[in-house]
Amino acid sequence: MSMKTDFHYAPNYFFAPTHPITIALVGAGGNGSLILARLSRLDHALVQLGHPGLYVTVFDGDLVQPSNVGRQLYAPQDVGGNKAICAVTKVNHTFGLQWDAVPERIGADDKRLHANLIISCVDGADFRLELAKVLEHPHSSSYPYENQHYWLDLGNGKYFGQYVLGNLQHNDRPSNGEVQNQKLYHIVDLFPDLLAMEKEVEQGMGCSYADKLQEQSLFINDALSSMAVHCLYELLTNKKIKYHGAFVNLETGRTNPLPIKSNIHAIA
Repeated sequence: MSMKTDFHYAPNYFFAPTHPITIALVGAGGNGSLILARLSRLDHALVQLGHPGLYVTVFDGDLVQPSNVGRQLYAPQDVGGNKAICAVTKVNHTFGLQWDAVPERIGADDKRLHANLIISCVDGADFRLELAKVLEHPHSSSYPYENQHYWLDLGNGKYFGQYVLGNLQHNDRPSNGEVQNQKLYHIVDLFPDLLAMEKEVEQGMGCSYADKLQEQSLFINDALSSMAVHCLYELLTNKKIKYHGAFVNLETGRTNPLPIKSNIHAIA
């Protein structure tokens, strides 16, 4: 049995993009607000390397609550403001960007999700299941910035969570001709019974700050968002990745990566 490491290669389009990679970020809460801050740092690094960088649009209809401060990337002065607008305004001011904030809840079939990368950081399973159905036929356009290539999902409970990067199109053969890319399973491929797995206690029911900390570790979102954006960093700088997700448990200190497996066939 071969011990060779399998890789997933970015599509040829990602090797020399003529415009910033477009990203639709759905949700600016615990995971989403931290993902956005890390994407702004990733964009800065990419531009320094001669890459066109990223263009991010954030969708969230919720307002910042007192219990969000500190746990999510919001300060006391943000309370009462829309999450998407508060979060995007900060990274735009910090890095001189012109990223977009859309202060509304977006549907899975919305055309504004026609982006190179969709990142979902939402609480419930419903949106993920709807999005999985829509992405069975990913959007292809004569405008490269509207082509849907990847879906990155993050979710977590109190001490644990996961991120999973799935590819949506049959990627081109890598320029070195090594291997034809296999499908990367997205979150619903891996867990088709996501709705049945969803438990009320994991979504959080308390209102006070103490209640929220009892429901969720203060730093689980930091751990997940750092690993997820590092995966994107590898994909965009080295043009290949050897794992496309991970399961993280801060209580046990364990992380289990999702390796690239070339012997797995796509689910029909």
